[in-house]
Amino acid sequence: MTHIDTLYLIHHSDTDIGYTHDQPIVFDMHERFLSEALVLAERDADRESDAAFRWTVENTYVLERWLQHASSRDVERFLAMERAGRIEVTGMFANLTPLLDADELIESLQLAGRLRRDYGFTITSAMNCDVNGESWPLVDLLLDAGIEGFTMAINTHFGGAPLARPNPFYWQGPSGRAILAYSGWPYDQGWRYGIGRSLEEFENIWWPRVAQRLDAIDYPLPVVMVQSYHPFGDNGSAFNGFVAWIEQWNASGKGPHIKLATPRQWWAAVKEHAGSLPTYRGDWTDFWNFGCGSSAREQTINRQSRTRLRTADALAIAGVGGEAQGANLDPWLDRSLARYRQAAWDNLIFWDEHTWGADIAVSRPDADDTVSQWHHKAHFAYQARSLSLLLQRDALAALARQVERAAPDDIVVVNPLPWERTVSGEVANWVLTPRGTADDTTAGRHFQDRAPHVRRVQIANAATAR
Repeated sequence: MTHIDTLYLIHHSDTDIGYTHDQPIVFDMHERFLSEALVLAERDADRESDAAFRWTVENTYVLERWLQHASSRDVERFLAMERAGRIEVTGMFANLTPLLDADELIESLQLAGRLRRDYGFTITSAMNCDVNGESWPLVDLLLDAGIEGFTMAINTHFGGAPLARPNPFYWQGPSGRAILAYSGWPYDQGWRYGIGRSLEEFENIWWPRVAQRLDAIDYPLPVVMVQSYHPFGDNGSAFNGFVAWIEQWNASGKGPHIKLATPRQWWAAVKEHAGSLPTYRGDWTDFWNFGCGSSAREQTINRQSRTRLRTADALAIAGVGGEAQGANLDPWLDRSLARYRQAAWDNLIFWDEHTWGADIAVSRPDADDTVSQWHHKAHFAYQARSLSLLLQRDALAALARQVERAAPDDIVVVNPLPWERTVSGEVANWVLTPRGTADDTTAGRHFQDRAPHVRRVQIANAATAR
């Protein structure tokens, strides 16, 4: 029979970029939640009780927004609570779907590195909620980003969990390295169990059911973890009610002992028994995504934008800009990278974030809330498109200025692949007969990939033009 000594309760806000409110409202709400969590953490800072308030920052992007708007004094207060272990920052940019490829995942994890470098945060855990699967390369990317433990709290309404949950295990990546992982219950399960709400319900109904489940799956550890949020639900604030409830439960002497904890504390407990955990390889199925099939046009646009951003980054790394070359070869590329690169990638990622539609989208598809949230969601894809076009145009124009021309109407063709190939495609008349003059670096370049008035041409052995 499975015996659980300690139940670790991880308290956080489920972060939906939309769903309960318009996206701009959600961003502001989460800044307020962090401020409220800071107040509660400071209130209990001198208490060593396992019921003392602790808060987990689920996503890095909402924290970055808070840091940008907070006073220096409030930032220092937050850092003090993080150093004291009363607040923990986890490493995922947002609750992300498998729509992100490896490059996009790498970009999303850069924010965790900046938070460490610029503020001194210790980020060793990552969590993803409301999403049922992740692609296999995430394992190695998390390890490369300094993450030691990864939890998933799935959405059971439209998908399932691989293996038997709750399930601690090693998730082995393509490289052969492995990360500690936990396939847990949904992110609101603590509140469902009555924690923070009803001592009697937890003792007499829910904990016996949990214990029966753990016995049925031969759960391997004497500790188990449950996540929970504010009674408001998704996009809820910090909830003070857990503190007194856990104090009363623990004082009763009934098992299990409950600890209001951070992910780092949970993983420390798991590591004491890590030698007994199994190892699994491959994708974390299922690849559930709630809505992208209903917006195929924007999904296609976002993938095209990702390709353009990769192109711009590759050319920038190759040194086609002015600063990289140490000369004023093309200051516009450097300007575009400084002003727009981060926003382009952020918008790209937020399209692939897991929230599609308002909570009333099915019952009231024509309501203002539904329509407004859709336009905000679509804006992420279209904003990424616009900025990726700008960045790629400036990167290609900067490259073209470094290539010697045999004739004024020569066109530079770049083959990004390592082998020669013959391709055909659409070339805009603006490229063949450009507007303005050849030395126009401010406006003329921006017509190079416009869609109207195209004619198809064939370019043979394009690799020779690299």
